[in-house]
Amino acid sequence: MNNRSITTKDIALLHQLYRGKQLRLRPEFQRLSVWPKAAKAYLIDTILNDRPMPLFFFQRTMSAQSGRQMFDVIDGQQRLRAIFGFLEDEFRLTESRGDSRVKQYSGRRFSELPAELKAAIFNYDLIVEELFTYTDADIRDMFVRMNKYVVKLSKQELRHSLERGKFAEFVERLGKWTFWKKQRVFSDNQINRMRNVEFAAELTVLILEGPQDKKKVLDLYYHSFQESFPEGAKVETKLRDYFQWLDDGFPLATMRFRKPVDLYGLIGALHKATKGGETLSKLNKQRVIANLEAFDQSLVSKPQGEAAKYLLAASRQTDNLIPRTTRIDVLASVINR
Repeated sequence: MNNRSITTKDIALLHQLYRGKQLRLRPEFQRLSVWPKAAKAYLIDTILNDRPMPLFFFQRTMSAQSGRQMFDVIDGQQRLRAIFGFLEDEFRLTESRGDSRVKQYSGRRFSELPAELKAAIFNYDLIVEELFTYTDADIRDMFVRMNKYVVKLSKQELRHSLERGKFAEFVERLGKWTFWKKQRVFSDNQINRMRNVEFAAELTVLILEGPQDKKKVLDLYYHSFQESFPEGAKVETKLRDYFQWLDDGFPLATMRFRKPVDLYGLIGALHKATKGGETLSKLNKQRVIANLEAFDQSLVSKPQGEAAKYLLAASRQTDNLIPRTTRIDVLASVINR
């Protein structure tokens, strides 16, 4: 039988458990941190003004090696990250909306607070529902149920929570490449929301099967390649070649083609124009750059012909098969001029 119990734990105890590695913030059950500093500071203000906050959910287990109790955070990770971050001086208080004695400490870090306010934080009780004897599958299901209708999870965040396996590991590794930030493809917030990982999955399918309808194919890949993903090495080599080609003297960061919708088309066009990458080294990069810059300009000033066709495919139902195919075909034609 599954068991649950309600308890309270003050912040001092939780911080001690966290530093002692008995409290684990498990990323596979949570989104990456997406809270801005203002939201984190407001949470600390909630604590200092002794206002309540929602329930936390922990999975309680026993370590086979040490015999110590272990706690995995199922829900409440972002709040705990904010609390622990403040205790480690990562951000400052904003102006308090509550107790006047707190307002005077706006702009202070934890280490700069008087002893009484530090004690107020450490002694603040969090209400925790402890779960034990639940399976990993139960916990994953619980996480989705807790979050699905509260703060809407993206499709990729849901995949990250529910799907494990070789394909998931592969695309999450590609999502860590520096290319995404260096070329300004995704913002920090988009990366935190795992858009880079989802895009890496889209490009992987593109290399293997050509353009596909994202809404239908990504979940299928996550399901089908849990035990193994034998094509991974080949895909990684080709994507590295294309990214290296774009990294080396190509002004991608200043062009519209750095945007995911357009970059998908550009990678697909390079793949098509070079016979799957076989003739990539023979492309005249300066000519390709000149062609794409001219085409970029034609999209701005009275687009006609191919430019109008491309612009339409880049503005409506951009994840569908026909718009994706259209963008790839047009850009392949531009590259080959």
